[in-house]
Amino acid sequence: MKIIDVLRLAIGNLKRNKLRTFLTVSGVVVGIGSIVFLVSLGFGLQRLATKKVASLDALTLLTVNPGNKEDTFLTESAVEKFKKLDNVDIVSPILSTPGQITKGEASSDTVIYGVDPKYLELEDAKPKWGKTLKDNSEKEVIISQAVIKTLELGEPEKAVGQELSFNIIQLDDQGNIKSTEGIKMFLKVSAVTGEEKVKYSYVPISILKEIDGKKYNSIKVRVKKRNDLKDVRKAIESMGYPTTSIKDTVDQIDRAFVIIKGILGGFGFVALFVAAIGIFNTMTISLLERTHEIGIMKAIGGRDKDIARVFTAESSLIGLMGGLFGVLAGWLVGRGINALANFMASSVGGETNDFFYMPLLTFALPVILFSFLVSTFSGIWPARRAARLDPLEALRYE
Repeated sequence: MKIIDVLRLAIGNLKRNKLRTFLTVSGVVVGIGSIVFLVSLGFGLQRLATKKVASLDALTLLTVNPGNKEDTFLTESAVEKFKKLDNVDIVSPILSTPGQITKGEASSDTVIYGVDPKYLELEDAKPKWGKTLKDNSEKEVIISQAVIKTLELGEPEKAVGQELSFNIIQLDDQGNIKSTEGIKMFLKVSAVTGEEKVKYSYVPISILKEIDGKKYNSIKVRVKKRNDLKDVRKAIESMGYPTTSIKDTVDQIDRAFVIIKGILGGFGFVALFVAAIGIFNTMTISLLERTHEIGIMKAIGGRDKDIARVFTAESSLIGLMGGLFGVLAGWLVGRGINALANFMASSVGGETNDFFYMPLLTFALPVILFSFLVSTFSGIWPARRAARLDPLEALRYE
């Protein structure tokens, strides 16, 4: 018997018992839909958490910290070594020190970062008002909005262009304060960032290097592609420099969500297991109802494997239909809840997010295949039992 003939017989038998087929397929739809709904929630939350932690560009960044030995301090020679590594795009050193900003009677403590203009691009620290640092020769500063509030400078855009008095505190190699008086200078505000809680200032790195800039606090390294990060990191660490990357946090999030998705998927598997029992029960009842029919098929030349194929095909079709409609149902329910949640968030001025996400190739298609296999396996025993029926006994069966 050809495959096309087996499929025609299987489809005809399923159509003949439409209500039973509908109920059995519905059981699979509930099981697969539950898996898709719950696991797509896990995928969505994982993607949302990763998005909050890091942008795609941040996954190409590496922070190099100074080592414990003298030959692993972050100096200009270290910067040059990192620049010579393969697949390195940008190397940007960082100096930082505490300081004070004063304007009239008001003052504000701050952390002063000496950076290259390229660093602001690496950290995506784009000013909200004013213009970013152009080069290292200007006596300019970028301050956060939190500093504006403390100094009571009014609207951030009005602070741009004003001169502020800075008292830069010098630290020794152990991080202790050398002198409480510090170095005083006036810097012009070139821009203001939107940060409202953390008080910080960005100045050209040349300003802090003039004061005491032989050793950097850290160095930012950007690789050309995300896939290059591992090799570059390994090369830098082999020199004795410890490194950190936002990718470490992303990897921890991914590991945590593997467990979460497994737990969520487990609840859906319970429903699918019940559906598999339903398929087994349906095929067994179908066997008892069609015993006489099986006897006739064998009497006119039907082989055992042909009988088994028909029953297995029926079971497989149930699983395939249940998988397809289950994935669609789970996706639609997820999208519906997501739309409702975003509508409620928008109505109160909140941020909209996608809480459900379903990868097609890595999740949806494997789930459909899994449903197909589970249903096929559930129908194997009834199919083998049907194939082993004695034709004489089957013909006498009423």
